[in-house]
Amino acid sequence: MNESADAWLVCPRCHAGCRDRKLGAREFLICSRCGEELKGTGGMGAMQCACAFSATALVLTLLANVYPVLSFDVAGNSQDNLIFTGVEGLWSQGYRGIASLVFFSAIAAPALYLSVVFFVSACCCLGWRLRSAIPMLRLAETLESWNLIPVFAVACVVSVVKLDTLGQVTWEAGAFWMALLAVFTLLTIQFFNKRHAMVVLQRP
Repeated sequence: MNESADAWLVCPRCHAGCRDRKLGAREFLICSRCGEELKGTGGMGAMQCACAFSATALVLTLLANVYPVLSFDVAGNSQDNLIFTGVEGLWSQGYRGIASLVFFSAIAAPALYLSVVFFVSACCCLGWRLRSAIPMLRLAETLESWNLIPVFAVACVVSVVKLDTLGQVTWEAGAFWMALLAVFTLLTIQFFNKRHAMVVLQRP
């Protein structure tokens, strides 16, 4: 392997310096102090996938929130329900804490997480060294556990089973977009390599 006298990497865990080097297929550069993986071949391909998946998921987020997920018909009275309808209903019934939590975890946090991942992965793929990229990466790590769109999609399916005993439930176009959003959200989480992004963004 060829070593560069000028290129150094900084370990994101222990902040130790490590000389950068060219890696072969399936090789990794490991921090000698703490064992953190600093570099590996194939990481940029995964980052490009994360960028594409997050961009697609952002479009699906918009579609899932503007189209009704299902319609509920009881005794001839039909109502179309969007994702925000549940938040609005909880808020109007006085459950403002729960309504805020549902809004954050089902709408705000997923949209913000996908936006941050798209920004960070785009910076890595395009070679941009922006000061805001590393704080945004840390924000993505925080928001990942609050991105509950896949859980919300499963909860909708479970709730329909209960609602079907009270009236007629019909799936609408929003349910299709929400299902796709859940899939692309999971793909984004799977391909977004936070350690690789930190290494790329810290390169001089």
